[in-house]
Amino acid sequence: MAFELIYHRYFKALYAYGRSLLTDEELVSDVVQDLFLEIWRQRLVLSPARSVRYYLLGSLRRRIQRIQKPIDLHRRTLASVPESALPTQESPELLFTQAEAESLQSQQIKHWLYQLPPRQHEALELHFYHDLSYREVAALLDIKEQTARNLVQKALTILRRFSILLIIMLLP
Repeated sequence: MAFELIYHRYFKALYAYGRSLLTDEELVSDVVQDLFLEIWRQRLVLSPARSVRYYLLGSLRRRIQRIQKPIDLHRRTLASVPESALPTQESPELLFTQAEAESLQSQQIKHWLYQLPPRQHEALELHFYHDLSYREVAALLDIKEQTARNLVQKALTILRRFSILLIIMLLP
């Protein structure tokens, strides 16, 4: 029962993180499934984890690194940005226009994220999309906490520059 709850609670987050590291959707799904299968098999000998989310993300990252060639680390995709709640009484035309605008924004953000160096991209995603502390990001990436902070800050600086350039381009 508890294992099933953990599976349902964390599967989507693990899948999204895995998709940021691998482009093959089926492979990511298989790796996440294998991770849970291995945890189930080893459940009697596993020591308790202080943070289930941190343990699962770290385990998934290590599994992916074992199967992934180093060159594949540079090919990344980011899971779709979650859709915001849509108003219930808007016209279909307005809803379509809003969805188009959100889709374009999501594509632009993904494009900007692809421009980041891989370590910055991963640190940024772990910190903001998976709500890990800088200490947890550092441990997961096997770097110092200050380095994790620096990676995230440098990524944010680059993203700010991209957004400023876009605003300048849109001005008449």
